[in-house]
Amino acid sequence: MQLGWIDFSEKEREKVLDVVNLLTEEGAVDELGIGIIRDSFANLFFPGTSTIQTRAKYFLIVPYILKEVEEGKYGNRPQDILRKIDEEERKCALKLLENDKEGVIGARVLPHRWVARSPSNIYWNGIKTLKIFNDDSLSISEYVKLVCYLRKQKDTIKLGNRNDDAEDNDRDDKDAGDVDGFSFWNLPDTYYSNWRDNLRIQLLPEEAAFLKRQIIKEHSSSLFAFILKNRIDVNKYNSFNALYESIKDSVPEELRKDMWMAYEFNRFIQIAFTQFNLIVSAERNGRALDKWNTIKGYLKEYALIDLEAIYVRFKITNYPLRTFLNSLKSAALAEDIDKIRQIIIKRENNLKGKARAKVNRVGEFDENAWIGIEYLDYRFSDAKRIINDIYEGEAVIGV
Repeated sequence: MQLGWIDFSEKEREKVLDVVNLLTEEGAVDELGIGIIRDSFANLFFPGTSTIQTRAKYFLIVPYILKEVEEGKYGNRPQDILRKIDEEERKCALKLLENDKEGVIGARVLPHRWVARSPSNIYWNGIKTLKIFNDDSLSISEYVKLVCYLRKQKDTIKLGNRNDDAEDNDRDDKDAGDVDGFSFWNLPDTYYSNWRDNLRIQLLPEEAAFLKRQIIKEHSSSLFAFILKNRIDVNKYNSFNALYESIKDSVPEELRKDMWMAYEFNRFIQIAFTQFNLIVSAERNGRALDKWNTIKGYLKEYALIDLEAIYVRFKITNYPLRTFLNSLKSAALAEDIDKIRQIIIKRENNLKGKARAKVNRVGEFDENAWIGIEYLDYRFSDAKRIINDIYEGEAVIGV
């Protein structure tokens, strides 16, 4: 099946590609519409990350390529520049693949094809969030258009200078400096024009130190920063909940409170995820049955969650979502399993309509496969790859 859309804007295209990427990730589909809470916690804990990022190096490769726009490397017409940026990203991928395939975007389709979503598209929001790019309001195409405008203004001023006397030249040179003085990028001190030489997916020591500093500086109260500052070995933990259990007594109080809320919500929503799978599989899913045998003994404990604190923390005003969660909590406190199932069925029907809702299509799915989200990870597994890349880069010089 092929997907298509009317390409109204770059941002709308990105939204479509976000959905496509989610649909291709195992267990990532948000069947019950709780994604706004999951993503709010994820953005709080691991700012700048996303589920489709692969390696930390792209936080710098993309800026290196885009900075060259200001040097006129790709011409003066925005559409031509955007096309050449995409070509450069493809060339970089081919060069990276000469040394290491792990996490290289495009590895599965190169050299014959290129990806629908380029590294710059995937990493742009993260680059802005970590303040590697200094204007969080601009899209890539807007940045390119602005650079083209500034370069044109600078050329116009230079042309005017040729016809003015020396005094005017001094004034206009100062004006030209103002036009040329936009500082879009915050890059490592070791950035150099021949960065493509010996290009590898691993971070250079200076790049690792820079990226770590940016995360800690711009998001000092985040879990991301805490892990990096304390050099926590994230490979010891296979889940967010396991990480929380291990470090809860050492994190700052505000972070501990947020992690506790996320931990509680993760446990609580297992009630819905597990029962959803039991409904869809006509109670034949072995994994869901095993999980439910554990969960049912803790229904009241899991339902003691303070949902209102979560709504306040993230300004959750979505009435249907709040109604669903509040009703689920009440039914769990009463240990009313039939009511829990009714609430889940109603929720999916309301979200998708009866024709598309999986709860009305029992028997259509592999009864041994888990449908939808199983655990909330809050992007911990995605951040682990970035964190490990930073650690490995630091280790080269023992930072």
